[in-house]
Amino acid sequence: MINHMTMLGFRMQEEEDFLQLANYAYEHGTLMQTQKGAYVRLEAGGGAELWLQLNSEGVAIGMHPHFTGAGLMEIGIEAEVMREDANELDGTFYAWAGPGKPGERLYSFVFDLPDRDTYGPLTQPLLQHVQLAAFAHELNLFANEVEYEHYQLSQSLTAQIVPAHHFVSTGLNDQGGEAVSTAVFSGTVLRAGWVKNELSGSYFQWVLVRTLGGDIDVVADERLIGEREVREGEILSGTFWLSGRLVEKP
Repeated sequence: MINHMTMLGFRMQEEEDFLQLANYAYEHGTLMQTQKGAYVRLEAGGGAELWLQLNSEGVAIGMHPHFTGAGLMEIGIEAEVMREDANELDGTFYAWAGPGKPGERLYSFVFDLPDRDTYGPLTQPLLQHVQLAAFAHELNLFANEVEYEHYQLSQSLTAQIVPAHHFVSTGLNDQGGEAVSTAVFSGTVLRAGWVKNELSGSYFQWVLVRTLGGDIDVVADERLIGEREVREGEILSGTFWLSGRLVEKP
């Protein structure tokens, strides 16, 4: 079964797999103390990471994947999402893409931070840069924009053509429901390649995509790609879960 862990090449299907990996992270990862507890960062090679959460008593309370890549977006952090099921080391934020001026904002979205408590208090609104990793739930690849548009027309002759560079948050709920860190977007492939998870020996696909608002690192389970080679200049589109880390402007 494909899940967020297998999208980084980790072999995880059962609860026992999760517990074994959490124990390995605890023993071999890098400990980072925070105000509310600690994170243990386990690097698996090529940018693949796990962030184990420890509460103030040193008990593991969660673990999240992330991929550190070459993506970069200029964003504004608008507010923190308060989820009922979140623990003290979880973090989710409402944000907008684009410059800070209200009239120049491109779109709003939601993303998770695997190391939220390392940043301490974050006053909103706050202009920042984020490295976003998009974990692919579904993927489509097209040789160019013409093929991308033809595909849309084949699905519906009356629907409006969606631009090759677009981003739509699917996690913002206008009906008052809980916000989630998911989105649909498409963009141009800048770079791509297979990455080996050094802990499991499995490979996963990495693609750097330029979309509306910036560059995003896409990761995908090899079963979503098959034997196809992703090439520079192609158009990638799909649905994704978003994990991000705040970074200094280069």
